[in-house]
Formats: sequence, C-alpha cells, structure tokens
Amino acid sequence: MGQDKGLMKLNGTPMIIHTLEIVMDIVDEIVLVLRDEKQLGLYKKCVNDFKTEKNKHNTEIKMVTDIETDQGPLFGLYTGLLNIKSGGALLLPCDSPFISHFFVNKMFELTAESEVQAIIPVWPDGLTEPLHSYYHKECIPLIEDRLEKGFRNVKSLLDKLNVAYVDVKTLDPDKKSFINLNRPDDVPTSLRK
Repeated sequence: MGQDKGLMKLNGTPMIIHTLEIVMDIVDEIVLVLRDEKQLGLYKKCVNDFKTEKNKHNTEIKMVTDIETDQGPLFGLYTGLLNIKSGGALLLPCDSPFISHFFVNKMFELTAESEVQAIIPVWPDGLTEPLHSYYHKECIPLIEDRLEKGFRNVKSLLDKLNVAYVDVKTLDPDKKSFINLNRPDDVPTSLRK
C-alpha cells in the first residue's frame, strides 16, 4: 500500500475509523494493538479525534503496543487478550473496513450460546478467517505455548483450541466483512479519497 493500511483513507476517513464506527455502539471496550511506539504515535491523533467526536459514547478505546515488536499476528492477539477486561475479544484487522453490524452482533450472539475457546469463520473450501474471529482469554496459556515454540501466525493456534467453525455466510450473508484491502488495486477507485 505504501502507507499504514489502517490510516489509509476511504471516503476521506481512515480505515481504522470505519471499523471503530461499527463496533463503538456494540462493545464496552476496544483495544487497538499497534506494532510499536512509532505506529502508536501515528494512530493517536486519528483515534483521539474520533473519540472526541464520539464523546457521547462510553466505549473505552485503549491503544497498546505489541509486547514484542514485529513478531506477527499471534503476538498481537496475545497482547490484545492481556489488555482486555472482558472474558474474550473479537479480533478484527485494520484492513477490513467493511465489517458489518450484523457480523459483529452475530459473533457476540454465538459467544453467548457456546462454550468454546474460539469462534472462527470458515469458507466453503475450508479456508478460515482467524483474524475475523472471537477468542476467549482461556487461550492465553495456549498462545504462550505456541509463541515459546516459535509460532507467529494465528492459524498455528487453532488446532490447540476448542473451536466452533461457522460458515462465513451465516456471519455475513453479503460476505463484505471479510474484504481485505491489501494492495492499492483492492481499493475501489470511487473510495480513493
């Protein structure tokens, strides 16, 4: 992308703000896990401006940096789980700005109905979406074990957990919540403002 994906603007708004706007009315706390102090500095103004604008909400937004820099998404999940007050967290990537209210609500509805350690969206071909998933704090010791063994991706954790795999269409009938913008070509021309 040539820039921090979460700060890239769509319709004049950073992608991370698109996600915050969706979850703000649904959750009590938000923890943004950032790579390092430099990235934290880049996000502070953007997020603080958003918090000021949305001050009528009581949702806490906490920004933290990875416990170890540049160690991959599993460290990000670990850092996030260590910093939440609740019993579990919905993990969302900053490069998926089309997360829907339906998706977020459905994920939390499923967590209330099941006693699993993780809820993972799955495509018909078996591919999973471990970065659009729910993880219980019970996962922390299992994540520590994976990290100690040198694993850095979230998928390496899944076979160690009690997981409920849920069809992506059940979680988002339009499947837009799973659109990742990884390359400039992924961004629709009409949204490049």
